[in-house]
Amino acid sequence: GSLTARQAAAEALLVGSAAANQYSAPAGLSELREEVSRLYARLYPGDAYDPASEVIICTSGQESLNAALRACVSEQVSRGGRDGVIVFEPYFPFTQGALDNAPAVMQPVRTHAPGFAIDAAALRAAVTPRTGTVLLNSPHNPTGHVASEAELAAVAEVCVEHDLLAVSDEVYEHAVFGEGCRHRRLCDVPGMRGRTITVSSAGERFARTGWRITYESRL
Repeated sequence: GSLTARQAAAEALLVGSAAANQYSAPAGLSELREEVSRLYARLYPGDAYDPASEVIICTSGQESLNAALRACVSEQVSRGGRDGVIVFEPYFPFTQGALDNAPAVMQPVRTHAPGFAIDAAALRAAVTPRTGTVLLNSPHNPTGHVASEAELAAVAEVCVEHDLLAVSDEVYEHAVFGEGCRHRRLCDVPGMRGRTITVSSAGERFARTGWRITYESRL
């Protein structure tokens, strides 16, 4: 991580607001939630998240994903027992534990080398009456695949058609390389803003993963 980021963090702890060293609100420091909202307004012009009701701070991406999956599964179960979560394989090993905690049933959709692109037909075939949520990870860990506009559109189409919620793990949104390659957000696809929880990370953004700070923009 950069020296600038480390110095800023040290200064905030040493001479910043006393609130930085005390218990914070469960959703995180209001100043940090406001800054996350401003950050995304800069990164994605036209975007706007209410820091008081649409942004929360978590301690690590794993906690964020745990919380997001539990929230989505709980909501979908209350709508009629829809505890199935579509997960694209291969997936980060933590995923199974998060689904167990939800609790939820994994409904895997395999992707294949060399590109690991999402197969729209396979995605559709995986949907059952039990399906309530889709977990998307792009840029993807461990393959590095970055979902294209067409892939996101396919995911969105299935979500809207079957009234699915989505958890979009985008902690590597700033680690995109290659000519013509760029990160696109699932929540920006028409019909997805109100059904997507987006997870991102200050740890990955600043290459300081030991900080264990992530943020979610909520449904």
